Order: sequence, then C-alpha cells, then structure tokens
Amino acid sequence: MQTASPYFSGTYPEARTKFLEAARRAGARINHHEHPLKGPEGEVLATDVARIGPADASRILAIGSGTHGVEGYCGSGVQTALLSGGFADELPDGTALVLVHAINPYGFAWNRRVNEDNVDLNRNFIDHSKPHPENPGYEELADAINPRDLSPETMAKSRARMKAYAERHGHRAMQHALSAGQYTHADGVQFGGREPVWSNRTLRKIIREEMAQASRVIFVDIHTGLGARGQGEMICVEPETSETYKRMRRWWGDIVHSTVGGASVSSDVPGSIPVCFAEELKGREVTSGGLEFGTVPIAQVTIALQSDNWLHQNGGAENPRAKEIAKAIRDAFYVDADDWKEMVTAQTRDICRAALKGLQE
Repeated sequence: MQTASPYFSGTYPEARTKFLEAARRAGARINHHEHPLKGPEGEVLATDVARIGPADASRILAIGSGTHGVEGYCGSGVQTALLSGGFADELPDGTALVLVHAINPYGFAWNRRVNEDNVDLNRNFIDHSKPHPENPGYEELADAINPRDLSPETMAKSRARMKAYAERHGHRAMQHALSAGQYTHADGVQFGGREPVWSNRTLRKIIREEMAQASRVIFVDIHTGLGARGQGEMICVEPETSETYKRMRRWWGDIVHSTVGGASVSSDVPGSIPVCFAEELKGREVTSGGLEFGTVPIAQVTIALQSDNWLHQNGGAENPRAKEIAKAIRDAFYVDADDWKEMVTAQTRDICRAALKGLQE
C-alpha cells in the first residue's frame, strides 16, 4: 500500500513540480497564474489551477492550499496525494474537481505565513473602502506581540504580558487579540492589508473563471497550526443558525464548528476566504470553510510567528538567524512525520468524499 509521505515536499519548487505532474497524469486541465515576484532561487512563483470534469459542471468541489503560504506544505501534499490516488475517478456525473495550488505562492516559497506585503491573506477579503475592523486587544498588546528583539528577557516579558491579559479577559479574548487580524500595524503580525493584494485578486479571478457557471460549490481550504496534532476541524465562519452551517454539520458531522459562537479552534476573523466565495458566487449555493489541522502547541506557533515577523523587519534572508527562524516557522505549520501526513491525507480524503455525496443531495 502506497503511503502519503512521497506526495509531500521539502520546498515550494518540489511541491509545485509534484502537483503539476500528478495533475497531468490525472488528465487535468491546468492554468497558471504567475506571480510578479520570484522565489528564493529566482524560480517562478504561481498559483496553479488543475480542473478535472466537465467545463459546464453544475456542481464543483474545490480544494485550496497555501492561503497561509508555509501551510502549503501540508495542503500541496494532500492535493497531490488525492490526484495521484485516483480521487478524481470518484466524481459523479456533472461534477468537477478544481484544485487551487499555492494561493499565496510567495509565502509558500519564502517560508512565510504572510504574503509579499506582510499581509495575512485570510484577513484581506474585506471592503477596503470602508473603515477597517478594530482590534483593541491587539492595540493594547502590540509591543508584546511584536517584540523589539528575540532575547530571552524580551520574549519572557512578551509572554508575561499576554498571560496577564488572558488572566484578566479570558483565553478566547487573548486569542482574538492575537489572531483576529489588525489593520493599523503594517509591520506587525496578522496585518490584513489596506487594499486587495495579488492573491486576493487572483483567487477572485479563478473563482469567476472556474466556478461561475456552477449552481453548487464546495470549497475546502486546507490550513494548519491550530488544534491537536493531526486532528482536523472544519471551520465555518457563519453562525450555527445559518443554512451553510447546517449543511456542513449534515455532511461532516461534529468536526464542524462555527467561529461565530466561539466553539472553533479559530477566532472569528474578518476578511477570510469564505467571504470571497460568497461575494463572487452570489445566487449559488456556496459552502466554503477552512479545514484546519493541528501541528504543535499554540505557544510554539506564537513564538514562530513573532520570530518570523521580527526577522523580516530586521534584514530578512540576510539576517544571520534567517535559516533558524525559517525552520521554526515551517515546523510550526508542517509536521514532517509520516504518521501526521497519513492523518491529514486520510481525513481530507474522507471529507472530500462526503462533500461529493453532499453535492448530489
């Protein structure tokens, strides 16, 4: 029996090559959306789209990877495994499979969660012509969340400040302050941007080109970094009273949780990808959510994000600590272990099979 591990990669170029080769073998129609910047070795960066199924399909299952760049190591491996394992052969009549590989290719290639503008893409899908959402908790903790250096003393003070905030306001409030996004500190973590970035505009174009003709669309966006190691949660950004949430629970059961009610491992964040799908596919039945897999303890994830942001405000790849911090951020969002790869691949396959059944309702 073939294991999942060979479908995962150690670099963005390797991941892209494996994905495209698997897509061609599966008979997919492939489109490339080239990014204006290059990777660390001067390589081309692109969001690649592989489509299998009829051009006029009324039902579409779409799977995304790399919204948060470095998380693409997981998502790309799973997408490649699905293509290589014959998942497309399970498509019912009138149904297409659309795989969107490396939605944020810059972050993937450069081992960053954010994009070339230091923007967290999953906070960028808002109406930037209106006042941006506020995050008072972030403002209070900004200097602790974004420490001036990474010395043990400074990092200890940072942790103490955040711990004290959590003790006063609760852990959910602390998580919200840290991860719900902010639009005031362009050089800080969780910056949502001040205009639609390249990946935002490109994904909207892909949705219009690939999915506008469908009446029913499911989008599963693969993420990592929250929750127990290797365990998946399907994140719904709509309230539990919504039809979308009810569909998701019907199809996927108790792994579905809503950010609105506070039951999810994720905070309720503005400007996430499901918003984009709802806007671009008005009038259709759209079921869009993030499939989040746990990696390492949240404290390790937080330190990696802080360190990565500090690095890129202090020389980036030229900084002597660049290699060390690149490994830390990758390890926080990708577990390079066979059992973890098997877990995330098997769960995604099961979720996608259930999605195909759901599309036939």
